Amino acid sequence: MNISTRLLMIISISGMALLIPAASVSGAGLVPGPEQVVQAGGSDISVPGYSVPSFVHWDGDGLKDLVVGEGSGLTGFGRVRIYINSGSSGNPVFTGYFYAQSEGSDLTSPGGG
Repeated sequence: MNISTRLLMIISISGMALLIPAASVSGAGLVPGPEQVVQAGGSDISVPGYSVPSFVHWDGDGLKDLVVGEGSGLTGFGRVRIYINSGSSGNPVFTGYFYAQSEGSDLTSPGGG
């Protein structure tokens, strides 16, 4: 697996999302230390349930965007959040998110345990 696309673990503590690097994330513009809170629109990103973030080129503009698998904590179904990077490679800016969709509906996965 290429280190620039390696996943990060995200841990939700009292509703706050903390990114803990599985390895250094080169080229993503974020170089987390022991932990780093990522913001979107000036607010800390908080994802219900277990979640898994990754940096990918989602919209084809050459900037890595944040894709977060959202656990099934509140709805009973997992979904995929997309945060578009409107900043730069060295200084990513996330302003909000939308859910990945297929045929006009959010992609979902039933919760498991």
